[in-house]
Amino acid sequence: MIDYVALALYCVLMGSTPGPNNVMLTASGVNFGFVRTIPHMLGIAFGHIVQVMVTCLSLGEIFVRYPLMHQGLKVVGFCYLLYLSWRIFGSSMSSDKGKDRGRPLRFYEAALFQFVNPKAWVFGRRT
Repeated sequence: MIDYVALALYCVLMGSTPGPNNVMLTASGVNFGFVRTIPHMLGIAFGHIVQVMVTCLSLGEIFVRYPLMHQGLKVVGFCYLLYLSWRIFGSSMSSDKGKDRGRPLRFYEAALFQFVNPKAWVFGRRT
């Protein structure tokens, strides 16, 4: 019973704490509205399911056999998060007047993002 409680608590914490997906969905919702953000949301769900399946079927075993690969993935993920933080910080400094507001992520872009999302890898590695 205690295992299920721990798993449930872990899933709630991983799903509710901010990560790149939460931040990007919030920004997309604010900038483009809920309806235009739906493909982004569905892409995240689909991409994460595929990522967890791949991890459970093959990558998990590779990480067990070669722990340095998993450590390297953590370092790369950390560096990527620093890069994203720097980009977010820099974007608030630039003038946005007269610029194109862009577009929300497409389904396939959001799905593929899961494979470079460090938090998704941590979550997928533990489940």
